[in-house]
Amino acid sequence: MSIMTICWSAAGAMCFTLAFMHLLIWVQQRKAIAHLLFTVAAGAAGLNAFSELFGLQEESIDVYMIVFKLGHIPVALILNALVWFIVVYFGTARRWLAYTISALWVITLILNFTLPYSIVFAELPELTRVPLPWGEEFTRAKAVNSNLRWIPDLASLLIVIFVVDASVRLWRKGDTRRAVTVGGSVVFFMLAAGIHTPLVDEGAVPTPYLVSFTFLAIIIAMSVELSNDVIRTASLSKEVRANERRWRKLLDNVHLLVIALDENGKIQYVNPYYLEITGYSGSDIPGRFFQDLVPPDKRTQLIDLFARSKEGNILPHYQYTLQTKSRGERIVSWSNVSLHDRENNFIGTISVGADVTEREHALAEIERLKNQLLEENIYLQEEIILDHNHREIIGKSDELKYALSRVEQVAPTDTTVLIEGETGVGKELFARAVHHGSERKNRPLVKVNCAAIPENLIESELFGHVKGAFTGADRDRKGRFELADNGTIFLDEIGELPLALQPKLLRVLEGGELDRLGSNKTVTVNVRIITATNRDLKAEAEAGRFREDLYYRLSAFPISIPPLRKRRDDILPLVESLVDKFSRKQGKHIEKIPKHAQEMLLNYDWPGNVRELRNVIERAVISTTGEKLHLADTLNASEAAVSPDSGSNGAPLVSMEEMERSYIIKVLEACQWQIEGKHGACKVLDMAPSTLRNRMKKLGIEKPFLTARQ
Repeated sequence: MSIMTICWSAAGAMCFTLAFMHLLIWVQQRKAIAHLLFTVAAGAAGLNAFSELFGLQEESIDVYMIVFKLGHIPVALILNALVWFIVVYFGTARRWLAYTISALWVITLILNFTLPYSIVFAELPELTRVPLPWGEEFTRAKAVNSNLRWIPDLASLLIVIFVVDASVRLWRKGDTRRAVTVGGSVVFFMLAAGIHTPLVDEGAVPTPYLVSFTFLAIIIAMSVELSNDVIRTASLSKEVRANERRWRKLLDNVHLLVIALDENGKIQYVNPYYLEITGYSGSDIPGRFFQDLVPPDKRTQLIDLFARSKEGNILPHYQYTLQTKSRGERIVSWSNVSLHDRENNFIGTISVGADVTEREHALAEIERLKNQLLEENIYLQEEIILDHNHREIIGKSDELKYALSRVEQVAPTDTTVLIEGETGVGKELFARAVHHGSERKNRPLVKVNCAAIPENLIESELFGHVKGAFTGADRDRKGRFELADNGTIFLDEIGELPLALQPKLLRVLEGGELDRLGSNKTVTVNVRIITATNRDLKAEAEAGRFREDLYYRLSAFPISIPPLRKRRDDILPLVESLVDKFSRKQGKHIEKIPKHAQEMLLNYDWPGNVRELRNVIERAVISTTGEKLHLADTLNASEAAVSPDSGSNGAPLVSMEEMERSYIIKVLEACQWQIEGKHGACKVLDMAPSTLRNRMKKLGIEKPFLTARQ
């Protein structure tokens, strides 16, 4: 066997061996395209070695031309595979230049098989045998070069320019090793082959073609580099697996939700905490699309976010609702990163989320309480405008003491209270006294004057409305009942409440339920109701102007406030308090109330009660210039007040104690002096038997003897 046969066969065999080795690598790592391109280049280099060996030994011109033309195929495969290997392996090459080179080689092959003597030769008159120093001979073509030979030469030159440009770019990026080993070797051996082949054709160099060995050198350099990459990758893979185990252990134990998606949005991994929060098992999640785990109305938005991630516009942080296996919802705040491979192709995302459901609910509750506080604050600011006469109820009369005792009895309970009295007697002060004596005193006392609100607005004021319920309703608003939730509501002038709204008030009284205007959603409230009126509600109910069932619910515990003309003992204490208040307000020092002024105040009938007294004293303080109070009003004494011992009908006035004694006796007589039981006086008087007996003893009430025997 000749030396040429041994050398060229060894070169071809080595190329085939390297091609097969890298083919196996590519089969295991399908995304390693560089190994596939190298396999094509190495395999083609092996074919070229055997083709070149055959041509070097052929003596027939016809067979030589067939072998020569076919030899261009592996050469074209080598060079094109080499170009695209640089594109993939470097990542810095100009693709348009690679396409240009490939197009030139396609043209070269077409012309090569179309022309009679290939694209290289115009004529081939003879073949010559050239001796070698060790005694062998090789075939050399004595031919005329073709005018189209510049096409493959241009393609080869562009390959050199292409590789140099890509290597320089790679060098600038900092990867000097690959730029020198691969890029440098390709350029060097391409130049060597490009210079050596024309010299052999011209007979200037008496050696056979060494293209196969040139390509073999390139293939070996590329294989070494790729093999080093495989070794480094294997070494790194071991470290990566160790790191992966550490990260997996961390992700499996961290109290955060972790989810990994592939490039199509399919779930590849979720950690145990994710499963714990959502209620899924480990086999329920992987392989599913991520949008399946969110409520249907949120899916479109999330799909758009993932599409943005694939385009490189990932949103680092966002929040969305996660759906659990039981169809519940958890609010999760996510941090996200997109994953890319070596070629910067998008391969998926990893998201780490914190379950903020409780925090969001707490914030929502804070917002609700803030709004409620704002509503209450608005209401209280409106209330502050109303300058109340007293913060305490002033007086010492028996009539007032009796009314206050009723307040003390009912205040600690949640019983509905009806306060009756003429205009100006201070019904609101009594309502406040009931509220402040109850367990609800730390919650608002919400006041509504039913007579002061237009009939078309009172329903919205009491029960609230939703946005769009009527013209001008630009937002949801709570009514006074909701503002008074867990507190007390005071409905002043309840007799003015329209008949159409009375059933709704009755519903609140009976079940604590109401509907906002324009809404069909029932709201439940826990409110104590205090009402006040200057009308005779019973007579109003009998006349059909007030619902009878509502009257009986409101009058569970009535408190009657006597008018000022019936408790004249309270007039002077009230006057002193009002003078002191208005004097300080006006910056005056009024120390005395003259006797004639006192008599005038005591003898007046006060049809406007305490409210009228307040106005009279305020005007008096304003007009007073010295230390003695000067009344600006002329108060005409009423007939009822001429004699301090006579009533309005001329009958003698009696004390509160005498009135109480007379009333108890009347009740006992009506009950035939039966104290306890269903028909006893205790039931009518709303007193405990022991309390009634103590009152009878104090007032000197005894059961008549004859009645007792009966």
